[in-house]
Amino acid sequence: MNAETLQFLLTTLMELATLVCAYLGLRLVKQNRWLRLALILVPLLVNTLLYIVYQTTPFFYLGVILLLCIPFVWPRKSA
Repeated sequence: MNAETLQFLLTTLMELATLVCAYLGLRLVKQNRWLRLALILVPLLVNTLLYIVYQTTPFFYLGVILLLCIPFVWPRKSA
C-alpha cells in the first residue's frame, strides 16, 4: 500500500469517525458527561496528529468541527 492510498484511507476513516463521534457526543444527553467529552476529544487528538504528519487541510477542518462541538458537551457544575 503506497502513501497516497494510506492517506486517502485515513482521511476517509477520520471523516466518518468525526461525524459519528460529533453526533454521538452531542446527542447523548442523559449519559455520562465525561464520556461525551471523550467522544469529542479522542478524534480531535487523532486529527491533530494526522494533520501534523500529513500537513493536509482535511484533518485541520475536521479538528475545527470537533472544536466547535466542545462548548456544547463541556461539563457544567449546575448540570
